[in-house]
Amino acid sequence: MVISMAVLLVPIAVIVWWFTVNPDPKPEAVDVGAVLAVAADEAPYPVLVADEPGEDWIPVRVAWAAEGEPWITDEEATGNWWQVGYLSPDGIYFGVQQRDGATGSFVSDTTRDGDALGATVEIAGLTWERYESDDERTRSLVSEGEDVTSIVTADTDFVELEAFAATLTEAGQPS
Repeated sequence: MVISMAVLLVPIAVIVWWFTVNPDPKPEAVDVGAVLAVAADEAPYPVLVADEPGEDWIPVRVAWAAEGEPWITDEEATGNWWQVGYLSPDGIYFGVQQRDGATGSFVSDTTRDGDALGATVEIAGLTWERYESDDERTRSLVSEGEDVTSIVTADTDFVELEAFAATLTEAGQPS
């Protein structure tokens, strides 16, 4: 009887294991080029994009909306809005967002209600102010210029965030 049970249970256990194993799927890369070309052409400011952030970095999000067009939330964009995001080899999401116009809630929302730490750094030709969320999980770099506010954000330390920001280049000049 024990042998009969083993003959039945072993194949069932193998079948259950086979169909429940959930390997970590590799995220699908998005094509940044097409959206970047439109954003670089239409944006009244130079859009930032990572120029070879490192081996095995995957672009996973890209979006552009001119003021008044539908944004990713299906609401009207309240400014000219650019977003590109990358997944690091460690699985950390690094996001770059830019917007012109009224930016008060933009900074607050993007930094997860982060507090300015009073420290600035010069990276990629811009002056960035460090922000940190209340739970100290999310760190952001915010550059507020006359024409555009740029934010780089990730759930990592400032060393990694600033190293990523150093890879940013201007993809287009104002139209």
